[in-house]
Amino acid sequence: AVMGPSGCGKSTLLKALCGDTPASSGNVYLFGMELNANYDFLKTQIGYVPQDDIVHRQLTVDQSLYYAAKLRLPNATNEFIHDKINQVLKELNITHIRENLVGEISGGQRKRVSIGVEILTDPMVLFLDEPTSPLDPQTIEEFLGILRRLADKGTTVVMVTHKPDDLDFMDSVIFMAEGGHIAYHDGVDEFKDYFKVDKIRSVYGYLEQPNAKTWIDKYAKSRQSETTGNNSPPVKQTGKSNPFQQFRWLVSRYFKIKSNSWKSTAVMIGQAPIIALLLCLIFGKVTQSVPFFMTICAIWFGASNAAREIVSELAIYKRERMFNQGVFPYIFSKITVLGTFASIQALLFTLIISINYTTSNDANVAWNDPLFTFLWMTLISISASMMGLLLSAVVSSTEKVMNLVPLVLIPQIMLAGVMESIQNQAVEILSYFTLSRWGTEGLSIIQDDVIGPTAEITIDEGTGIQDVEMKDTVLNAAKGLRDNFDESYSKFGEWGSTLELDAIALGIITLLFFFGIYFALKAKDSIKMK
Repeated sequence: AVMGPSGCGKSTLLKALCGDTPASSGNVYLFGMELNANYDFLKTQIGYVPQDDIVHRQLTVDQSLYYAAKLRLPNATNEFIHDKINQVLKELNITHIRENLVGEISGGQRKRVSIGVEILTDPMVLFLDEPTSPLDPQTIEEFLGILRRLADKGTTVVMVTHKPDDLDFMDSVIFMAEGGHIAYHDGVDEFKDYFKVDKIRSVYGYLEQPNAKTWIDKYAKSRQSETTGNNSPPVKQTGKSNPFQQFRWLVSRYFKIKSNSWKSTAVMIGQAPIIALLLCLIFGKVTQSVPFFMTICAIWFGASNAAREIVSELAIYKRERMFNQGVFPYIFSKITVLGTFASIQALLFTLIISINYTTSNDANVAWNDPLFTFLWMTLISISASMMGLLLSAVVSSTEKVMNLVPLVLIPQIMLAGVMESIQNQAVEILSYFTLSRWGTEGLSIIQDDVIGPTAEITIDEGTGIQDVEMKDTVLNAAKGLRDNFDESYSKFGEWGSTLELDAIALGIITLLFFFGIYFALKAKDSIKMK
């Protein structure tokens, strides 16, 4: 056990020992090997359960363990994995809830599932950060009994706790004093004599300043004569992770999460037909506003679908990354699943638009090329999904990311060149970095013809009075949009207002988002990892 007053550094010490937050000075040795220098090898020998859950609430207990095993035991057979899961469920006494969704079980049971994920790989050291905090006394006793049995089987368990009764299950204890110093490290039966107290609560008074210095100095003096042997157990080898296999199981797990939470998924997909019907209801004719709002809708679908997808599972990602998770398989798994849903939304949206705007309407302008429209909307939505993933990768909470979403979506409306013409070169260049600018132009080129008002002026020969009447006229959508851009756009020459330029621009922006996601995720690595 690691114990001490609040703020003394218990969790910081634990994170330094397991590699979650490396020490700024000093070294950690595991089996005679320095942790930071040998992390790519030693990380598979370590189990770590932080305070946050490291399992998806939308999966069942059995599914959580199965996908964890597939990702962490790349060379294991299905038979071995199923046997291992059955063993872990039995050891943790959670066999009876294996088909329950993680989000529907108690906090204590979720903590056991998190531990189950870690002991699938038989770690030699298991670090736990205050696992008993949310548990009631009866559950704590059963929970610690499980940990006791793990320790008896050979796993070293290091656990941060602030509950005195937890010591009844421990072999040894570290007491940390205020300021981050160790004041005691020995067996649980000796600390009362060491501190000359009857109750553990009395120790806490010694661990706060100014009393703490006496015990810090006493412990430091006792350590001067100690020598550390290196009786290291043999460290087991683990198979290397295949990035393609990781991608496969990450995609499978992501789809399973979406299918298990089918109500949320149905609402997500249902946005497309609802908004498409609303657009058809408001715009009776194919005006320039239709391709513009189709683009904005595609951007909204992609960004809103993706904005929470990384930050909501950040604790899970960081733990899997610490073990063996590659960044590229993780990003591509997100793109694959989100791209699938984006294509479904684009298909539904395009079908409704194409059916509504036919040559049978009063405008006499139909929606052109539904297939190309579907592909273009899908491209825009996938690009927007990348934008949403980037936002999700750079923030630390879902609240922060939802505050950022309007900040990136509103400029998409303002800089597309439809709501207001672009007046100067600086704004024109700024619009080049928006998806709406190129997406709207692309859809306008695909559509070609739109309905627009033109003024018809007649003059009464007798009175000389002018009469202005607005009439609907078929206009070229791309030309009308180009007239709203700044004259500096003409520097693109023949490339300007072409679908090729729009596709290249969307591709470049998407690549920028991709590398932004990659570097944002790499920045979350606490130790240099491959």
